[in-house]
Amino acid sequence: MKVLALIVLAMALSACGTSDDDYQIAVIGTWASREVGLDDVIVETQTTLLPGGRVNWNGELRLPVPSTFYVPRGVSHEVKNGRLVFYFAASGAWFVRDGYLHTKVESSTLPSMMPVGFSSAWQLKEVSDKELIYLSAANGRTRVEQRRD
Repeated sequence: MKVLALIVLAMALSACGTSDDDYQIAVIGTWASREVGLDDVIVETQTTLLPGGRVNWNGELRLPVPSTFYVPRGVSHEVKNGRLVFYFAASGAWFVRDGYLHTKVESSTLPSMMPVGFSSAWQLKEVSDKELIYLSAANGRTRVEQRRD
């Protein structure tokens, strides 16, 4: 039944005139992304958009380091497969307005990457039962996330 509801919602969203209310319902769920930068930095993130406007992020930031690089093992970081791995979690608020998904970080375990108070806006392009596609309002970059729930 949930799959049928998502298919109907995806079809409705693909039609012209998708409203903020439609997007507000369609984006609820858990989404995963993986980005690899030109400097071989990898960021894997799982974003959970909850009903009522709460959002949680969990993920890993992986930086290439020499094989001799040493960091004491800890809860939030370790060296694994030639990479310094930072584990992060953050939470905040989200809403949809004028076809944009807005988020604001309210707490973060890795403030150098996700500082408290940081806000972003993404223009929603497509939401389906499998993918969330949007553009950054800041730089026009397209981002695709995969549904995990």
